[in-house]
Amino acid sequence: MRVGETGETASSEPRLRAEIVAAGASLTRLGLIRGAEGNISVRVGPASVLVTPSGWAKGRLQGACLVLCHLDAEPPRGASSEALAHLLTYQRHPLIAALVHAHPPGVLALATRGAIPDPELLKEGRLLVPRVARVPALAPGSRELAEECAVALGRAPAVVMARHGAITAGSSLREALQRMEVLELLAQTALSAHGGRV
Repeated sequence: MRVGETGETASSEPRLRAEIVAAGASLTRLGLIRGAEGNISVRVGPASVLVTPSGWAKGRLQGACLVLCHLDAEPPRGASSEALAHLLTYQRHPLIAALVHAHPPGVLALATRGAIPDPELLKEGRLLVPRVARVPALAPGSRELAEECAVALGRAPAVVMARHGAITAGSSLREALQRMEVLELLAQTALSAHGGRV
């Protein structure tokens, strides 16, 4: 369901906190993030968002440590350094309900060769990640990177950030997480098909 259909409100917040904690553990287990890198967010109603905190290992998150951000304000102290990219994206795209930023090794390897995952390689790609956009290398946490990501996520549900991993969007956290997994699968498939060369 789209966020507008689910009627997410503050009463959903405990469940959404638990979902983010579980997503962080899953991303870590799959090797898509390591240590404190990456970030996760979920929309909570029309005007607020839960974001992972800065400096926390995503495999060891606690629900109480997640930061509640308001879409009409600057990211609060303690929020992820990429919180602005999340907030701008939610402001501009009301149907996006969740975002996942990770550093998938296959996607990073492709990016160093100037390539991005091709959704046409697999049926899963065409279904879940029909388009992949890219943004240039910009300073992590900068407004410039946040603006580029917000624009790119209006064109595609998955975006590769040069030298900074990837970000996926979804109508739910589950969908955003699945898209990240498929993006990495597409990248690994391309690398294997070309013997590590693209």
